[in-house]
Formats: sequence, structure tokens, C-alpha cells
Amino acid sequence: MNDRSSPTVSPVKMHEQVKEVLDAYSEGGFTAMHEMDLPFPSLTAVSAITGSAFTSGVLGHWVLTQCAANLLKAFGSPDLVAKYHEPLTDGRWTGTMALSETQAGSSLVDISTKATPTDTPGTYRIKGNKMWTSGADHDMTENIIHMLLAKTPDNKISLFLVPKSIVNDDGSLGERNDYTINGVNHKMGCRGISNCYWSLGDNSDGATGYLIGEEGKGLQAMFLMMNEMRIHVGLSAALCGKRGHLESLNYALERKQGRSPTTKEKETIVNYADVKRMLLTQKVHSEGALALCLLASSLADSSKTSEEDKHVLDFLIPIVKSWPSEFCLEANKWAIQVLGGYGYTSDFPLSQIYRDNRLNMIHEGTHGIQSLDLLGRKIAGPGFPLLIERMAGCVERAAKTGDDEIVPMASHVKSAVERLVEVTKKLGGVGKSGDVQLMLANSHDYLNMAGTTVIGWLWLEMAIAAKAKSSDPSESFLHGKVNACQYFMIHELSKTKHQARLLESLDDTVIKTKVEEL
Repeated sequence: MNDRSSPTVSPVKMHEQVKEVLDAYSEGGFTAMHEMDLPFPSLTAVSAITGSAFTSGVLGHWVLTQCAANLLKAFGSPDLVAKYHEPLTDGRWTGTMALSETQAGSSLVDISTKATPTDTPGTYRIKGNKMWTSGADHDMTENIIHMLLAKTPDNKISLFLVPKSIVNDDGSLGERNDYTINGVNHKMGCRGISNCYWSLGDNSDGATGYLIGEEGKGLQAMFLMMNEMRIHVGLSAALCGKRGHLESLNYALERKQGRSPTTKEKETIVNYADVKRMLLTQKVHSEGALALCLLASSLADSSKTSEEDKHVLDFLIPIVKSWPSEFCLEANKWAIQVLGGYGYTSDFPLSQIYRDNRLNMIHEGTHGIQSLDLLGRKIAGPGFPLLIERMAGCVERAAKTGDDEIVPMASHVKSAVERLVEVTKKLGGVGKSGDVQLMLANSHDYLNMAGTTVIGWLWLEMAIAAKAKSSDPSESFLHGKVNACQYFMIHELSKTKHQARLLESLDDTVIKTKVEEL
């Protein structure tokens, strides 16, 4: 219902059903799961169940809040943690991430919001504007806590906690902070969470903000929240992909159209080869993406004690955010196609799921920005060789099984990994020679190639596990995993051959193209 009722402004109000969902989520204890010392993959698995049911961004309120609480706990002073952390984790308040500005966008070094220290240590007056802030205002909780970037007088970026309402020492709410919601961005999807542009300090010498961490180290601290959010964005995309897969599968199982060439009886469309192709494509993309997000969640836990896992996760973050966002949107395209004309109507949820998922390629760093980070910076770090080592180890284990299905699939992954290594060496060499522009010209293709190779590895891991657990080859779930793995190797992983040729050719078409030729 909230998809047909966008947030309104003056004041910002959400559809009543959004609050009902959030209240139920909070009352069920889900908002406090991060405080239970549960493994991150367990939290991801729970999010997979709830998130696939609500693709419109409703649960984004609590995802942002959890990430804000984690950031506060990691870098906030004991006084700030004592005052603000518990209300964020028990569902009384929500949190946001306020980074972008109208003139700055993704270029955070260009933000202009200023923070001036007061006579009270740690307290600042903040003036400026913010744009694209999800959950910046609503009518569902008594307070909203913004994690906001601003520049201190030395022009360095620092991190601040800016509450909607000032919190008194006894925990009660005081006066309204001086910031103004100037408008709501009306989105094509994800209408279960508001997205606002707002200004601070319009009516005074500045809104009240409290320094988190050290002055001048705001970006470094904010990366904790940003990277956690990037995993959640990838997960959101994966869940949209899987929801679309299940919706279109259910339709295909029931829809009768055409006739069998043998019996002349009406046939359910799920039996047609092209429909199976579309369903398999959705399956391998969405389940592969989910496996990637579960891996990232596991690494996020283990990286607290393992430097190697920390490096691998650092390399994978751009892929975790971007690969599901692109390829699970592709999956949603095929979900609509399975339903034909019905998929394009509001009678079925697929058009909404597609619109909801389209945002994931944009927020928390666009696909292009993530690809520049991956190729321009991450390949030079220790994470890449460690990842290659792990993928090669899986290939070796698979080869030793001697299984007639597993061994050929392992060969596909082995070749893809070798291609990725060679392409990375060549592009890295171009960068070291000084031609960084040429190195990065086709970074989008590099990210997709690297991501598809990683997903191929994870599908091989799933196939090995399925084979080990299945004593009955007719067991549909496990056999379906093996069959999907084979499909991915032949139909998707094989595409990295062309990507490798393109990247190794150092094609400079995009560089040579003049602006007036576009």
C-alpha cells in the first residue's frame, strides 16, 4: 500500500502501514539483534526473510538505525553512547546517514556544511544543507539521530551526531534542534522511507551537533557505516531479485498457455525452455548474490580477529554492493518478462519490485564509483591475492572430488580465475606506467568480470556442499543447486571470456569520444 502513497512534507508523514511494520519489527526484538552478539550471517539470514517481504525500503529505517548505533558505539564518547545508543537499539529512535549535499553529490570532499566549536567541549554549531538523506524526517518515532559530516574551521571533514530533538541529561527530550526539512524527493520506488533535502541553522547560529571521534577524521569513521550499508544494499538487491524469481516462478507454475507438441493438452508455461531460461537466470543471479552477501557478513565478523579476512572483505566490498545491484535488477527484468503483459501491470508486484531495486545501483556509491575504487585502488592491496588463493583452493578441492558434474564446473572456475589474474596484472601495469586514465577506462567491465568470477566460485562451493549432502539425486533442492551451478558456468561465467578480451585490448573508445559526439 505504501508504494501508492509517497511520503508527504510539512510535516513529513509516512503511510500508517509503514509505522505498523516498524512497530512490529521493534516489538519482536529485531531492532536489538545487533546487541545479542549473534553472528552477522545469522542477522543477514533473518534480514533475507523479512527484507524479501518488504522491498519498498520500509526496513531501511531500521537498517540505517542499526548502522548508526554501531558507528556511535565504535567512535562515540562514553557520554554520547550512554545517552543515545540504547534508544537507537530498542526501537524508540531512528538513525540516518547525512553525507551528500546538493552541490557535492558523491564527492564528499566538496561538502560545504560548516561546524563551529562552542565553549562546551565536543559541542558544535552546524550550518549548511544536506541532500538525499533517507529517513531524514518522519512521524513514526519520537526522535531521529543523524550521523552527519561537516567541515570544521580547519576545513577538515569531521563526524557529528545531530539529534532532531535535543536530549536532556536525564534522557528526556528538550527543544527542537534548528534544522528545517525543505522538501521530500519523490522517488520512482522505495517509497516506504522518506528521502529529504534539508538545511541546518536557518534560524540561529547553527544546529547543535556533537563530535564523534576526532576532528578531521570523520570520513575514516564514517567508512564503518558506509561499508556496513554497502553490504545491506547488496543484500537488498539480492532479495529483490529472489522475490521476483519466486513471484514469476509461482505464476509460471499456474499459467497455462499453448499446447504440448506430444499430448496437445494445454501446457503450463514453466515447461517451456525459454521460460526455464528466464527462471534459471533469476535463480543463479539472486542466489549467487545472496551467497556473496552471506560471505561478506561472515568476513565482517572474522575480520575483527583476522587480518587476512579484513583484507579480503576490503577488496570485496565494491563487488558486494555493485554486482547484486546490477545483476539482480537484470533478474527482475526477466521476472517481468515471464508474466508478459501482466508483469507490466500493477496487478502483480513485479513492476514495483523492479522500481524498488533500481535504487540499489545508485545509492551508497554508484556502480561506476565502485568500479573505480575496485580497479583504481583495491587491486593493489593485499586482499586480491588472498581472494585468488581462496578461489584456487576451492577449485583444487572440487577437482579432487572426481565427481562427473563437479570436476567440469571446477575447470570453468579455474579458467575464469586465471583470466581475472592476467587481466588484473595487465591493467595494473598500465596504471603503474602512468596512464591511469586508460587503466580505468573500462572499469565497469572489470567490476562485472571480477564479480561474475567470484559468484562462479561461490556457486561451485554451493554445488560441492549440495553434492556432499545429497544421497538421493532426485532431491530437488540440492539437485537444483548443482543444476543452477552448471547453468551459471555455461551461460554466465563464460561471458568473462569476452570481458577479458575487451579489457586486455585496452580499448579507449570512451576516452577518444568527444563530448559533442555524444
